[in-house]
Amino acid sequence: MYAPPHNSPPVPVQHRKILVEETSVAPREDTDSAIPPLPPTSISLHADTLPISCPGCGAYAQTIDSNEPGFYSRTRKKAKQLWHKKQQAIVKEQRAISSQDGEGTDDGATGSDPLDKAETTTQDLQDESTFLAATEYIQSTAQYTQICDRCHDLLHHNKGVSIPSPSIDSIAAYLEESPHRINRVYHIIDAADFPMSLIPNIYEALDLQDQRSRNRRSKTEKYKYGKRMTTINFVITRADLLAATKDQVDSLMKRIREIILKKLDMSREDVRLGNVHMISAHRGWWTSQVKEEIRQHGGGVWIVGKANVGKSSFIESCFPKDSKNLDKIAQLLESRKLENSLKSSNNETPEATPFLDPDALLPPAPREELYPTLPVVSSLPGTTVGPIRIPFGRGHGEMIDLPGLDRGTLQDFMLDEHKPDLIMTKRINPSEQLSIRDRQSLLIGGGLIRITPKDVPEDFTILAACFVPLETHVTRTEKAIEIQSGVRKYNTGGGDRGNSVIKPEHLGEEATTIRSAGTFTLSTDVTLNHLPSMIKKKWEDHGIRPNLDTLPYRVYSTDILIEGCGWIELTCQVRTRRYEAEHDLPRIEVFTPLGKHVAARPPLETWNFIRDKRKAEKRKRFTSGAHRPRRGNISHKKRTLHGGKGA
Repeated sequence: MYAPPHNSPPVPVQHRKILVEETSVAPREDTDSAIPPLPPTSISLHADTLPISCPGCGAYAQTIDSNEPGFYSRTRKKAKQLWHKKQQAIVKEQRAISSQDGEGTDDGATGSDPLDKAETTTQDLQDESTFLAATEYIQSTAQYTQICDRCHDLLHHNKGVSIPSPSIDSIAAYLEESPHRINRVYHIIDAADFPMSLIPNIYEALDLQDQRSRNRRSKTEKYKYGKRMTTINFVITRADLLAATKDQVDSLMKRIREIILKKLDMSREDVRLGNVHMISAHRGWWTSQVKEEIRQHGGGVWIVGKANVGKSSFIESCFPKDSKNLDKIAQLLESRKLENSLKSSNNETPEATPFLDPDALLPPAPREELYPTLPVVSSLPGTTVGPIRIPFGRGHGEMIDLPGLDRGTLQDFMLDEHKPDLIMTKRINPSEQLSIRDRQSLLIGGGLIRITPKDVPEDFTILAACFVPLETHVTRTEKAIEIQSGVRKYNTGGGDRGNSVIKPEHLGEEATTIRSAGTFTLSTDVTLNHLPSMIKKKWEDHGIRPNLDTLPYRVYSTDILIEGCGWIELTCQVRTRRYEAEHDLPRIEVFTPLGKHVAARPPLETWNFIRDKRKAEKRKRFTSGAHRPRRGNISHKKRTLHGGKGA
């Protein structure tokens, strides 16, 4: 079968038969044996045994190049098992056809099987025995699909090669071929570096319907050239990385919406933004609401986002399976009975399969199953090769997982053993805020990223809460420059701890890999959230409206984002008298590989959640008396040795 190249959208093949030619050995002809026959060394792998495309990555099935996605090896144990099952199914079906031709219809009319009825309704399925029999029958007639060798290695051996990412124009071409009248795009955004994984021109590139205005008479549906326009929903995945509890993440929704509007260059006064969801597949936060929304919408549900933002995990947690829906089971049961009856009447074999459309970009939609094979979830960027179609809702809709867009190449500058450390897999809980003073810098990852205050007075102190999985360290600026240039080795603790994660070829005096990514200003005023506890409590008790003009200082903050890794929350206190005289806010300069992979956003102030929790725990220990030191307890052995009392 033809294997499509990496740098272009997958081109459909013209037939579904896959041939593997080797030395021929005659198979066993004893079909009555209970043991399945051994697979011959020369077999024809038909589409009933292998899928048209891999359900794990979407690559078209091929047996030509083992280094390309979609390769299926006949020597794998899973392939042998599927071949045996297919041979058993063919023999069983032939026996059923021959028995029906020989015995007639007299014996089948009085069968005791509850599924022998002309039509099985939902009332019949309420009986437990009928329900179990129907489920078993549907599973027995399901099409066995296996994943390709590349997906197998990703799942079980955690090894694989990324593929080139498509462009946004390729995603638009897929949407143009949608077979559904109603379509909706779910834009998946990673919470670790939100909003760096947001596509700013997604409305123009995919020709999506604009956001609804605040006018209550604004239409919910719009048409263009006689075709209903595609809507969009924003989904922030891995929301559990932002805070520890669901209520704390809920409190961030207002800031999340404001950041999205600013990124899309929209005004809050002009549009409403009610199509934003924050979910956590790991914790199960808000997944049921999104799943119900997808089920009710139906049509084409397109999953769009950058590479490694959690698109496959989103499908795994929010796909509406409906495995307990009696209506779905009844309809699947009747459709399987109809298929079997047509095969029996026409004496068709499973090898009789239709040809593919050579001009189509999307692969044919697979048959809806009770438990479909979902895409492979892996931390490797670029796991999905082509579109993966998964039907649901008894033919009323399907989810289409699309390949991820390019997200950056920060991992290319890191050593192979440290590349997994760049991905934030769990919520970071910093032990303290690091203090960055004048002529000091913050090193992240042993010199991978450097943050240096710029043009700040000597008495200024910038506090940094590091929500990154890499090691952080504050040192002198001269020393930090030498570490980034490779003149000085990075070692803060001796041994293997504290070694740099940068590849040696990117270090050295002549290397120009590390460049300035720009200057960022701490411009967001967060003084209200950093008030002294006594003043804040007094204002709340007396119902006094906060008046920040009475305070002698201001607190400014910003978040520095690292692509796919996390963020650094920077906070600085400025004297009001000095700010009024100079009107100059504190600034920092960031140095990264090639001057890329970082950005800034208004602060989410997630450090306040950790600070408030620790204050509450300290207050609880104080009230319970646990803060008092325990009385020294001298053992009998010590009293005996020192000749004390009791010796």
